[in-house]
Amino acid sequence: MGRPIIKIKDRYFIWSTIVDAPISRGMTRKELEVEIMRTRGAEGLKELPARLARVEACGTSAQHANLRSLISHNRAGPDESHLSAEEIYQRYQ
Repeated sequence: MGRPIIKIKDRYFIWSTIVDAPISRGMTRKELEVEIMRTRGAEGLKELPARLARVEACGTSAQHANLRSLISHNRAGPDESHLSAEEIYQRYQ
């Protein structure tokens, strides 16, 4: 999986399946597009519509997962503690 996109409320986050936490702050769609262009270039932007379609349908661009399952074992809090989706949203703004 690597770095799927997740969406909580109105914000998009780049998620790391290595650290099981966001590796970006919460972004608007436009900010996400800029970040994808910066980190993945034109190829990343080309792939973005399909990834965002999965995000809108499942809460994550990860294939064979949904937001709930992807964050169920997160380590996004202090000392790698588990956070709820709402807590992730608040902490990573």
